[in-house]
Amino acid sequence: MRLLRPRKWLLSACFATVSLSVLSSNLYADGIGNLPNLGDAGSSELSVQDEKKLGDLIMRDYRTFGQINDDSEITGFLNRFGAKIVTAAGASPSDFEFFLVTDKTINAFALPGGHIGVNSGLIASAHTESELASVLAHEVGHVTQRHIARMYSQQKQTSLVSAAAIIAGILLASSNPDAAQGVIAAGAGYSVNQQLSFSRDSEREADRVGFATLEAAGFNPQGMVDFFGRLQKSARLYENNAPAYLQTHPLTAERIADIRNRAGLVPEKKDYNDDPLEFELVRVKAIVVADKSPQDLNDQLRIFQEPMIQENIKNPVVLAYGRSLVLSKLGKTQQALTEVTKAIDLYDQGRSVVKVQVMPAMLQAERLRLRLKLYDTGRPDLVPNRADSTLNPQEKKLLADLEDFRETYKGNMSVKLLYARGLQSLGLHEKAEQFLRDLTAAYRSNGDLFELAAKSAQALGKQADQHYFLAQSYAARGAYLPAIEQTQIAKRFATNDYYLLAEIDAKQREYKQKADEQREMMKSMKQ
Repeated sequence: MRLLRPRKWLLSACFATVSLSVLSSNLYADGIGNLPNLGDAGSSELSVQDEKKLGDLIMRDYRTFGQINDDSEITGFLNRFGAKIVTAAGASPSDFEFFLVTDKTINAFALPGGHIGVNSGLIASAHTESELASVLAHEVGHVTQRHIARMYSQQKQTSLVSAAAIIAGILLASSNPDAAQGVIAAGAGYSVNQQLSFSRDSEREADRVGFATLEAAGFNPQGMVDFFGRLQKSARLYENNAPAYLQTHPLTAERIADIRNRAGLVPEKKDYNDDPLEFELVRVKAIVVADKSPQDLNDQLRIFQEPMIQENIKNPVVLAYGRSLVLSKLGKTQQALTEVTKAIDLYDQGRSVVKVQVMPAMLQAERLRLRLKLYDTGRPDLVPNRADSTLNPQEKKLLADLEDFRETYKGNMSVKLLYARGLQSLGLHEKAEQFLRDLTAAYRSNGDLFELAAKSAQALGKQADQHYFLAQSYAARGAYLPAIEQTQIAKRFATNDYYLLAEIDAKQREYKQKADEQREMMKSMKQ
């Protein structure tokens, strides 16, 4: 981890820590609420509102540093998947956000305000959905139990910055022990042993809550035993290079024994809440997104030629999909198209004739994405606006396939985004802008939608709308200062549109208030 200015490195270091909550303890499900509770300490020290503001501020910086991967398919899967777990924990999915971090290390972490980060390496290393669910349920347990809020409450005279310094030191120890010692020293007045001990208590409690949540969500509790058992084995084999998850989530023999005992008491079921094919597609994509160099990609292409027995990736549909992803990333579009078509053909051959099955959206999406790549200039805002009637037969077929795709997977946000990008690639900006305008009214926190809408507005010469959409894109990501700047530019182009000007004015006032709140939060961290 690179050392940054004090505020930034403290925020960055918080990313791998145990969590604050956006929820109170009375939201637990019946079965979970009966578990032993360490108490509600910390509520008076850090309010739910302050937790949310702090979490949003951290997320803004994290995005600024380019740590978040906005892949809509994996992110969409994580949030749909996470919603099952959060609901089973008796909480509201709207109070949580799951996001992807491009990092091959095995780790997951929770932030203030219900933001939960998942490394691509964790997804790749989980052999089943139940294994991934076990880790996310554990992180949700940290959130609902408000573990960082309790940590702050233990030292009432210590500032937020000092507490964050201790957390930062614990986290940094995994990658830079020397830096960790310096950061820990910055947290004068704290007892490191006390904090580590508290962390062990938090881990045990998160295990208990997470296990009950896992079972309530319909996943196989054995997944927690299997995954944590493999991590423990890795720690023994690679003592000086243990998985990152173990360095921020101490895994003791006592914890493993407790998890095994709990799993042994649960009657085995035949129908667990698993969708193996979609999960395996997500796993393969998580592997590929983390590969950056041509050498890594070519190595991975060779690996995908044969079943990956040790990693439990054996389905020929998934392997062909993986090869397509790698070839696409290497710029070999036609070869990639051949491989994903092979994956779809293999899926169709194995489709049940008894049970109605819908093909995973990721397979269809990859084929459409590759077909669109032949039209993609990389700058949709520069593609001249066209009408449907000007499309050639091949383009009309592609548009029809995009329309069918959107209809088949109506509730899938990654599908909506691909449809909008497809319209833009074909030069259908009026259609794209209207579609995106309707979507942004319903999903105001999705910065990608506003960003795409800005590109179509630019292509249509609507400068006021372009900058207004950009402002809302920045605001959705918590970057209020550039949002204010964009509203100012938008107002210059909206002088003749009274209603639009009034709307932009109202948004600008809202963004200024949010920016002031962020400044106040930053000041409080320095006290």
